[in-house]
Amino acid sequence: HALDILARIPLWTYGLDYRHGTGHGIGSYLNVHEEPGYYADGNFGIRLENVLVIKEADTEFNFGDKGYLSFEHITWAPYQIKLIDLSLLTPEEIEWLNTYHSKCREILAPSMDKNELDWLKKATEPVSA
Repeated sequence: HALDILARIPLWTYGLDYRHGTGHGIGSYLNVHEEPGYYADGNFGIRLENVLVIKEADTEFNFGDKGYLSFEHITWAPYQIKLIDLSLLTPEEIEWLNTYHSKCREILAPSMDKNELDWLKKATEPVSA
């Protein structure tokens, strides 16, 4: 429930929201909706479907000896940069995007042929605001 609130903050800042839960299972037999995202009726929609797993976080401290959690991506597909208005991103968000794309190259490149690798390199070039 706390993650749901954190995920909505960027939309709430502008008085926007989405009409469903933030996270859900995967698959056609899990009785969940399969189209989460933000949609401006009759205008546009934003939908990212990265798959993440929750794992124990490797933190410097362990306040209250309760342990902390983090996310680990298991979906590795580059974002389509031409669909992102980079001027809206903070420096930290741009750094996150560049780090994610670097990891995409690292994971995907070994299984690609030359044409696919050329595409991957172009699709994951570092960006700046």
